[in-house]
Amino acid sequence: MGYRFPAIYFEATRLCNLQCPMCMTGSNDTRRVRESRKQELSYEEIRDLVLYPAKRVGVVAVGWSGGEFLLRADAHDLLRLTVDLGYDCKVCSNCELLDRERLEAIKDAARGRVTIAVGLNSIDANNQWSRDAEVDRTLEVLELCRELKIDRHVIITIGKHNADSFEQTVEYLLKRRISYNRSPLVGRGSGDAYFQEKGFDRADLEERFHPVLRRHVHGYVSYTPFFLSPELHAEVSGGASNGSVPQNPPIGCWAGTWLTINAEGDVSVCPVLLDVLCGGNVREKPLDELVESSALFADITDRSQLKGRCGRCRYQYTCGGCRAMAYFHTGDYMEEDPTCFFDPADPNEKSEYEDETNRLFKKYLIIARHAGLYRRPS
Repeated sequence: MGYRFPAIYFEATRLCNLQCPMCMTGSNDTRRVRESRKQELSYEEIRDLVLYPAKRVGVVAVGWSGGEFLLRADAHDLLRLTVDLGYDCKVCSNCELLDRERLEAIKDAARGRVTIAVGLNSIDANNQWSRDAEVDRTLEVLELCRELKIDRHVIITIGKHNADSFEQTVEYLLKRRISYNRSPLVGRGSGDAYFQEKGFDRADLEERFHPVLRRHVHGYVSYTPFFLSPELHAEVSGGASNGSVPQNPPIGCWAGTWLTINAEGDVSVCPVLLDVLCGGNVREKPLDELVESSALFADITDRSQLKGRCGRCRYQYTCGGCRAMAYFHTGDYMEEDPTCFFDPADPNEKSEYEDETNRLFKKYLIIARHAGLYRRPS
């Protein structure tokens, strides 16, 4: 059908130098890390089975993560290759290796086309509990990036642990012009031990997180529920979609509009669904052939098959509900998102937040265009 995906999130190693309590990879499992090191994709495999074929499915940016991506001996070589092939790149790091010298080396390897992405769940003491990293150390790295003119991005993993501090954290980032996105705490990796206790529920989302996300277009990159008029998106996007998942720009749940790959080459539809949902392995087929033949990608890009409230919602296509929340709460990635607080009787029911979302979305298009996620249709 000719899938197109703007970005790849690549957990290129499970090796890590921190033991984060809520780490949503296999990097806290020493047995799994040892096995993974034997099966980790090589530089040549990444080049031939991932980065070359990615051109054929429209990828424009590659995010390198782990574990700790910078622990790979060929990390800088992979950054050079990424940029030489015409991709923008992002390095997701826990900050422990990021001093001025290392940041300068990363910037040089990526020819300046790099964003440093760090995890910051809260700017108070709650961050150390959930990230096992000192807030001051993370903020120091963000300041170094500013001095060195390196783009910065922050990933905030949301749950009950930071519901009270979320607004304060977002305001801090906005004042410093630092982009951010929210990522839900899920039962992947060691996060499984905390998911039932610390995962947010629909009341947390409605009363704490969603009001903050709605107010600031910098967070529009991916969150649900997203109450954008389907008619408006069709107008500004030129009807661009991956199956029925909106693109140009992508909005709502990003499952079905980006590719995620783990260290062993398994491909999935979302970073937090890696290791629990697999659409195939690049050692079996190159990336472009794999996604074209994958039943998982066929399902996830057909939002007409969504169930429950998501299936009868006006925003079925422009939101889609969080597929990760559906999976980790129900075991079915096509089920309704149980954390959503909108209860439509039928597809004609309009959210009270639609007009507000439409208004701010028009401002978000400026940011999305700068980030390469939006192009005005001819």
